[in-house]
Amino acid sequence: MPANDSQGKTSAYTFQGSSPADQLLEIARIHHLESKQLLERSRQAQAEDRQEEAKLLLDLSNSNEKRAIQFEKAARGECDDPIVREILDGLEETTPKYTPYAPTLMTEEELLYTPVPEKPKHGPIARAVAWVGSWVTK
Repeated sequence: MPANDSQGKTSAYTFQGSSPADQLLEIARIHHLESKQLLERSRQAQAEDRQEEAKLLLDLSNSNEKRAIQFEKAARGECDDPIVREILDGLEETTPKYTPYAPTLMTEEELLYTPVPEKPKHGPIARAVAWVGSWVTK
């Protein structure tokens, strides 16, 4: 497998506002990891004399490795496919920008002049249920 800067980095989270290149490198890292696992399982199947399973796992491993390399090229902007390049160019424009949440806090003066809501008045049915309930509990 080729040396890769994104390999070996372990990212547990994807943050909003990250660039499309970072997202593509994360996808490439996942594909490299899957490729490595498939290759190990292929070798294990080969050792256990399951030839067809080993060949299938090896083909899947190679496919994932090639896909990872394509994602890395796309992240660097070296993608040959014009459709992929157009999608990547438009991705930043369509991605919503992340705005962190900023709670609004009230000052002491605002709290002093904030009206307190009145206690809700109960309707006739609620009063009747309460009156019957008081009879039952006596």
